[in-house]
Amino acid sequence: MTRQCLIAVLLFAILRTPACTKNKIWQSVPAQQTLSGRSYDVDFGPLKKDTDFFNWFRLTVRNKTDRDMEIDWNRTRYIHNGKDAGLFVFEGVVPAAVKTATIPGAVIPGGETFTRDIVPFKLIAFTPLREQTIDTERNNIVAGLIPEGENGIFLVILQDGKSARARMTVTIESKTVD
Repeated sequence: MTRQCLIAVLLFAILRTPACTKNKIWQSVPAQQTLSGRSYDVDFGPLKKDTDFFNWFRLTVRNKTDRDMEIDWNRTRYIHNGKDAGLFVFEGVVPAAVKTATIPGAVIPGGETFTRDIVPFKLIAFTPLREQTIDTERNNIVAGLIPEGENGIFLVILQDGKSARARMTVTIESKTVD
């Protein structure tokens, strides 16, 4: 049964990925966005993890204050072509937390830097719940192709009872090669 589930997840990921990606070169303009605020700095850009195309994003937040801040994952959104396209997820998030909007926030202590690779929820496949374990070494997410066009994040950061919002985007393009 485990083998059948793994095959189903891999098949899902392959079917969501255009077959022509091998004949394309994927690029991001700009390669990464950087935003600097009074209390934080943010870097956001796409990644190619074990693929020729972009399938993850890397988010880095530097807390420039001496007080804790927190990323609110339940209000942070994926933006595609100017529209809200859902939540981001990452290793360790279970589907039930996404469904109930109870993804734990990421606390960033004062003066610290936080980095996490994230993927839009709508572009992933999870291993079946019955196959998931508490083992953090196991990869439960299969990330699919991030589509061409404007892709970005509407980041919500909480600090001292207030929320700060940052919107950052990159444009993903592909060129066909012979």
